[in-house]
Amino acid sequence: MKTNFEIDDNVGVKYNGIHIDLHNNFELKSSQLNGKNISIEFVKRNDDWVHEKEFEKLTFIHKNVNYEFYENGNNEEFPEDENTLSVIGYFPKSMRNINDGFMQRVKPENEDDIIYIFQNDKTIRLSCEEIELIVTE
Repeated sequence: MKTNFEIDDNVGVKYNGIHIDLHNNFELKSSQLNGKNISIEFVKRNDDWVHEKEFEKLTFIHKNVNYEFYENGNNEEFPEDENTLSVIGYFPKSMRNINDGFMQRVKPENEDDIIYIFQNDKTIRLSCEEIELIVTE
């Protein structure tokens, strides 16, 4: 799997040397399937702590997806947590029976999936050839 970003502290990414805090400054807007590609889009929060010069939108385009796993979280107590990212990371394909773990690495290894875990335990796990991050200012 190739990427044009690095994972930073498992709550954000580093893009062209810039740290982007996905947990505090962004919320999930959508995920869309387009052929063999899946796009996951995050938008900037309107909270007081988010810097005005933060990117407006982040789109992770997963190209040539060959594995997908989705698990809905628990929205009973805090439904707003469904769109707040808790963890972004990589996890070995050989361990697909575990969907709440991640490895501490900035770039994926050859046999890794990417995993997105949200505050309510919603999980998106994908395997693909490449992930391209597109930022919108």
